[in-house]
Amino acid sequence: MNGLSLWNILFALLAGYLIGSFPTGVVLARVLRGPDPRTAGSGHTGGSNMLRTSGLVPALITGAFDVLKGLLAVWLVLRLIPNPWVIPLVGTAAVAGHCWSAFAGLKGGMGIATGLGLGVWFFPLAVLILGLFFLLLQRFIRHRARAMMIVAALIPMVLLVLGSRGTDFLLGVGVATVLIIRFASDFNRVYS
Repeated sequence: MNGLSLWNILFALLAGYLIGSFPTGVVLARVLRGPDPRTAGSGHTGGSNMLRTSGLVPALITGAFDVLKGLLAVWLVLRLIPNPWVIPLVGTAAVAGHCWSAFAGLKGGMGIATGLGLGVWFFPLAVLILGLFFLLLQRFIRHRARAMMIVAALIPMVLLVLGSRGTDFLLGVGVATVLIIRFASDFNRVYS
């Protein structure tokens, strides 16, 4: 991968995964002495479930930190390995870490916030288009997981249409893959 050694690749993947694994919702719930989001509500550790289990302010804090995790991971690794090809590796691994946290028994959020932070930074127009499409799609099929899986599958196509190539495109493919796998677990879920 354009001048990256195997050690650089492994380090980028591991660093991204571990930074993405920081279980913001779980830590915040402990600090606030609230219910553990892994055992309450949907069982996910992200902002949506924190809203259900702990309220608006904890949900906003959780969401903000989760949005920043992927960006922090990319920024830190780029300082150590100044090669743009680490971006898709680190970013994808950070989203995976958020979904299957090494520090929370492989439980985590759905990856949207961490993926959103990366998307807004690296391909904001695609995020806007995909966000609008998600709102329309959810209105018609009335199922968040299925709508998100379809939108995630469209990420690479939208990026290609917008002219994204190289690292941005690979990051989009990586994030899309993680989101599709993660939302597959909720494919048949009945939302209340």
